[in-house]
Amino acid sequence: MTKAAATISSASDDRVRIRAEFDRFAAARSLQRPSDLILIQPALVPQSYFDVTTARSGGYYNFPPVGLLYLAAAARAADPALGIHLIDINHQLLKAAHGDGFDYGLWRDLVRDAIKACATPHVGVSYMFGTTKPCFTEVIDLIRSEFPQVPVLCGGVQATFDYREILASGLCDIVARHEGEQQLIGYLGALAGNPDAVPVGMAFTEAGAIVELGAPPPDNPVNWDVTPFYDAIRIEEYHRYGGLGAFSRYVGADKPFATVLAARGCRARCTFCTVRNFNGFGLRQRTVQDVIDEVKHLVTDHGIRSIDWLDDDLLWDRERALALFRGLAEQVPGLEWTASNGLIAVAIDDEVMQAMVASGLRAFKIGVESGNDAMLKTIKKPTTKPKLRARAELFARYPQVFVSTNFIIGFPDETFGQMMDSYDLAVELASDWASFYICQPLKGTEMFSAFQSLGDARTKEERYDKTINPGRSAERGEFGYRFAPDRVLRTGWEVFEIDRGSVPDLEQQKEIWFSFNLIANFLDNPNFRPSGNAAKLARWIEAIHDGYPYDASMAAALAHAYHLLGDVKRHAHHRADFLRLTATSAYWQNRVAQFPELLVLAHLEQPPDWFTGPMPRGLTRPLPQPQRRQVHA
Repeated sequence: MTKAAATISSASDDRVRIRAEFDRFAAARSLQRPSDLILIQPALVPQSYFDVTTARSGGYYNFPPVGLLYLAAAARAADPALGIHLIDINHQLLKAAHGDGFDYGLWRDLVRDAIKACATPHVGVSYMFGTTKPCFTEVIDLIRSEFPQVPVLCGGVQATFDYREILASGLCDIVARHEGEQQLIGYLGALAGNPDAVPVGMAFTEAGAIVELGAPPPDNPVNWDVTPFYDAIRIEEYHRYGGLGAFSRYVGADKPFATVLAARGCRARCTFCTVRNFNGFGLRQRTVQDVIDEVKHLVTDHGIRSIDWLDDDLLWDRERALALFRGLAEQVPGLEWTASNGLIAVAIDDEVMQAMVASGLRAFKIGVESGNDAMLKTIKKPTTKPKLRARAELFARYPQVFVSTNFIIGFPDETFGQMMDSYDLAVELASDWASFYICQPLKGTEMFSAFQSLGDARTKEERYDKTINPGRSAERGEFGYRFAPDRVLRTGWEVFEIDRGSVPDLEQQKEIWFSFNLIANFLDNPNFRPSGNAAKLARWIEAIHDGYPYDASMAAALAHAYHLLGDVKRHAHHRADFLRLTATSAYWQNRVAQFPELLVLAHLEQPPDWFTGPMPRGLTRPLPQPQRRQVHA
């Protein structure tokens, strides 16, 4: 990062001054009214970590660039004559990986050809996540080196919180902070000579100083018509080359999917989340019929059969939510939908649940985050454990719906005892799946400063390889995983012996994360019990195994699930897969040594040659004191 530049801020209501500052910047940069606007979504996986096997199994995310669709709609409203081009590099790479002679560098020609085909193009590059910084900067570097005369704009969540670094480093000419539609309209209008157009909220550099053109508009409209741009990205083919996480594969990898945004914002004020800082306080909702019309267009004109809601608070307005679900059930029969971003549990009652199921609900997540009362208050999570228990009873009455609960460990100064409260609540709620995550310090959140005060190295750099389950590409050893020979870590079942009053560091948290996930979801999953639904669990694990093809624990769990279902062929396949994955992987051999119950889960009658320990008697074992509850056998 270059030396920090001074900041000059314009009053948000001083539109004349802001316009004058922008005009001066445009003249200095020789900006012209663009003939075309090229909007680019970079790759999500850097080249050094891209695994063709994972790509061909559909294991990588292939989210449609909905944010760019909204920007395209805004640009078209600002200048109907403007040529608009959408390049989803991530999708194009995943698509190409399914063919022969794959070359990751093909995206370069896509960008080059698009720019060369335009008279006076301006290029906008999305920057959503810190982990994708290498992908973002590669696109910028290509444009800067080969087309230095082309203006480069950027925006997105990470761009919003890193705009000073981006500008000081010369990566972009101008940055849109927070939601960008109105800023883009002002930008294009000003360059077209519209005297009333003002790009309020954008930022650029001038004479070594960062100039902020007022505060970003807080009331960005949300009822944009993005339907004309689904043709441009060929939304109907996205499902062939990746997924929307595991939910789209769980619903059916053969089903064309799309993502839809019904409202922006969230009622919650969770300290670990960027939504309020990016979207602002409160919610801004599209009209119900506008949302339904978009879904109808996707289904009728593009063959979409499943959608995933992008909303962070889909159920904020109960009556509106009921109207939406009932309208979808009536006007779009046969639709299936999921909610990967999660639903707020306390907003779900019997009537809402019935309406959701009738409109096509197949799977959703609930953000529990913590099972410790004090921690729930600290992170400002709008829920209580009694309410979560009541909702768990409600969800159990709909066994056809897959319910996943999310938990986070490793909050600043969180003790192991508080983490165990989360584990215990996960077991008690007995959802279909309990996902544990290690808390990530995200820029733009209240919690980021807490991590900074602790000197956490993650506040200085987000890395792609630090955010992924090592099972994703452990075969290649790309994460350099080692079992910390220079220090003592509690691993396997031993994590439950950690002193409850201690605060585990990041390395120890990784071992807690692994043990919690493995036991709660594989060795002790409620659907493996006599009263459970092994078929539903098998379908889910098949879906996530696509994204983690080298994860031996998933192969073992599938072997067990199909054994329970009496499917001899699939049981044998996944049992053999477990043996194959563990035969040469030091990582998984170490994990099996820590959890020999995996051998039982895979239904091995004899241990493999590389295993030197005794065969366990069953899948689970009692937890050490002070835990007085025994894991279910």
